[in-house]
Amino acid sequence: MKKLFIGAFLLAAAAAQAQDNGRTDIKSDLANKIDKTGRTFDSTKNWNKGGSLSVNVAQTSLGNWSGGGTDALSANAFVNLYADYLKGKNSWSNNLNVQYGYLKTSGLDGRKSADLIDFVSLYGHSLNPKLDVSALFRLRTQGFKGYTYGEDENGNETKTLSSNLFAPAYLTLAPGITYKPFKNFNLFLSPVAARALIVADHFLSDQGAFGVDTGKTMKFQLGFLLNAGYTADITKTISYTGNLELYSNYLQDPQNIYIFMTNTFAAKLTKAIAVTWNFNLAYDDLYRPVVGKGPKLQTQSILGVGLLYKL
Repeated sequence: MKKLFIGAFLLAAAAAQAQDNGRTDIKSDLANKIDKTGRTFDSTKNWNKGGSLSVNVAQTSLGNWSGGGTDALSANAFVNLYADYLKGKNSWSNNLNVQYGYLKTSGLDGRKSADLIDFVSLYGHSLNPKLDVSALFRLRTQGFKGYTYGEDENGNETKTLSSNLFAPAYLTLAPGITYKPFKNFNLFLSPVAARALIVADHFLSDQGAFGVDTGKTMKFQLGFLLNAGYTADITKTISYTGNLELYSNYLQDPQNIYIFMTNTFAAKLTKAIAVTWNFNLAYDDLYRPVVGKGPKLQTQSILGVGLLYKL
C-alpha cells in the first residue's frame, strides 16, 4: 500500500515532465515572470506572495423524514499561504497549510474532523539550473484537542484525549540538496536530517504517546529525509497540489519509514465557487491507534463544495 501511493505520486510528477521541456535558468525565469516553483513572479520585486482560502459548510435538518437519518452540521476551512524570495542564485520558499474541520450531529457532541498546521521553509543556493544546495525547516502540528470516541459498558459515549497543540509536533531542520528537473516539481534530499518529536501535553507524554519515552515531552531523531513537492494545472479549471515526506530514523528502527503525504484537488465551478478534495495519508511505526495493536496506515479524505478565494 505504501509503495502504491508513493509510486503514484512520483509517476504523476514524471508524467508532467513530458509536457515541459525542462526548467530554464534563474535569469530566464525572472524575465518570463516565472519563479522556480512555476508561480507567476513579479520581475520588479524579489518577493512573490499569495495564497488561497476555501470554506465549505453543509447542514442537514430532518422532520419526520421516512428515510431516517439525523440532523448534522459540518464545516471545513482550508488556508494555503506562500511567500517566495528570488534574487540571483538565492531562493527562499515559504508555505503555510492550515486545515480545520468541524462536525456536529444530533445527540452527539461536536468534534473536529480535520486539524493540521504545516509550515515549510526551504532556502536554496543554485549550483546549476536544476540543482540547489539547500536547507529545510518544517513544523507540523495541530491547533486543538482531539479525542478518540467509544462507549462504556452502559452504552454511554466516552472520549479520551488523543492529541493537542504541539502534542504531537514534528520539528525538522535539515541541510541537503534540492533537485528541480522541471517546473512545479522539486525533490529535497538530506542524509543528516535532525527532527524533534514533541508531545507537550503531560497526559499524553505520561503514556509515552507517539513514541516519546514515558514522562518525556521530546524525543530527538536523526535520519534520512526525502521531501517532494508538486503542483499542476490539470485543466484550466482543475488544479492539484501535493507534498510527500519520507523519513528514516537512524537511531531507532531505520527500516521503518515514516510517511506523510498531502493531496489537494480544486475544481472551479465559477469564479468564487469550487469543489475541493483533500486526501491525506500517514504511516508512523511509533503510533498505535489501538493499544496493544500494531501501526496502521492513516487516511483522511475531505470532499466539499464552497467558496474559494484567491489571495
